[in-house]
Amino acid sequence: MALRILSSTTRTLLVPLVAIASLTFSPVSAQEPETQRAVLITGTSTGIGLRMTEVLSQNGFFVYAGARRAADLARLDAMENVKSVRLDVTIQSEIDAAVELVRAEGRGLYGLINNAGVAVMGPLIEQPEEELEFIIDINLLGPYRVTKAFADLLIESEGRVLTVSSIAGILSGPFIGAYSMTKHGVEAFTDALAAELARFNVAVAAVEPGNYKSQITASMVRRMREAGHSGEGSRYGSMLDLVTGPLDRSQYEEPTDVALAALDFLTSASPKRRYMVVPNRMEAEITIRGALLQLVQLNQDQPYAFTRDELVQMLDEALGAPAGEGEAGLHEAIMQGDLQAVRALIEAGADVNAREGMGGSSPLITAATFGETQAVSTLIEAGAAINQQNNEGSTALLAAAFMAHADIVELLLAAGADKSIRNAGGVTALDVVAPPFEELRNLYDLVGAALAPYGLELDYERIEATRPRIAEMLR
Repeated sequence: MALRILSSTTRTLLVPLVAIASLTFSPVSAQEPETQRAVLITGTSTGIGLRMTEVLSQNGFFVYAGARRAADLARLDAMENVKSVRLDVTIQSEIDAAVELVRAEGRGLYGLINNAGVAVMGPLIEQPEEELEFIIDINLLGPYRVTKAFADLLIESEGRVLTVSSIAGILSGPFIGAYSMTKHGVEAFTDALAAELARFNVAVAAVEPGNYKSQITASMVRRMREAGHSGEGSRYGSMLDLVTGPLDRSQYEEPTDVALAALDFLTSASPKRRYMVVPNRMEAEITIRGALLQLVQLNQDQPYAFTRDELVQMLDEALGAPAGEGEAGLHEAIMQGDLQAVRALIEAGADVNAREGMGGSSPLITAATFGETQAVSTLIEAGAAINQQNNEGSTALLAAAFMAHADIVELLLAAGADKSIRNAGGVTALDVVAPPFEELRNLYDLVGAALAPYGLELDYERIEATRPRIAEMLR
């Protein structure tokens, strides 16, 4: 929906990417040193781990902060209520030494936060096996090793275990398969561990962050360059071309909300099993739609398939709330291809220029993106603003051109669409269809994966065949 058309090199990396309610957290009252609860966090040198260390140490907890480099250890030791611990989650001897250190200090251990993690990127049919071994060793076996080693201390305190997953633990997509595999594994680890530790009154949860500021991409790029990564011989080209912009992810928000979710988990009388924390509604909806799509796929054509009403009843029971009808909005009717509902909503007074909450797309942009020609025509007749732009500066003409809907491009041009408008990336409608299709194939993969939860399916043969004709229409 929030379609951003990019030039021949992708300018952003789509990271698959319960609409979350606003969480309100109150700082924990300062605890006396002799009653101060201790928490161990892995991977605290930067990003989420560092922010968790700061928030928890400032709100009544003593933090054992795991890191590997001497400079990071010294910086952590300078913080109040923090003691650094040399800890590589792939080295059992360092994990064992950390257990002995915490036990010797006499505070016990109330909380464990498995945060250390890395990312790798590449097409699964070409990715070297050693890259999968590397990421699994850290992201999945790391939490397993550390939790197992500290289990006795956590059981003694009837404490809590939080593992940092990702919305990629719910979703997946092209070129991040290995990362998603590990985070899907973390989700399973969390559920099994929670069931096994319940008898000892140890609470277990996962936090699923969206896109926040971190060094994980920069670290991945550094490893790729050190290894001499090249797209030579690949069916997909160089993965480094897909990772552009600030490599330290400085364009994203600080992960304070993720740290506050950890604080809530450690202090709540009834902690949740999952804390999805994302910076905007778009990431929340993409994630929830992805989970719902998997449910639909599981149920489809199986011998004991449930009806829609039965599924809705199950959802109501899971939510603990009574059933409610609700009314499909204009954007939803367009995505569903329900022209009758579109016309009925317009006749009932629906705003034909209403921006959806994720990316600010108008109904016309939505219809152009999803190839709903009749909906486009109906919206134009109803007075929709032809050149309205979404949050990324894209118009209906840009969307229709990129998706190669020639009939919609023709309709929009006839209605006065401005071919010269550029989106936030400085790209016009012509710019998105002028390059050879193969130069943008990876981008179509990413956009297709992002919009699949909304029911969009890309026909690459049609797109490739139609792009040159649209280019001529736009010249």
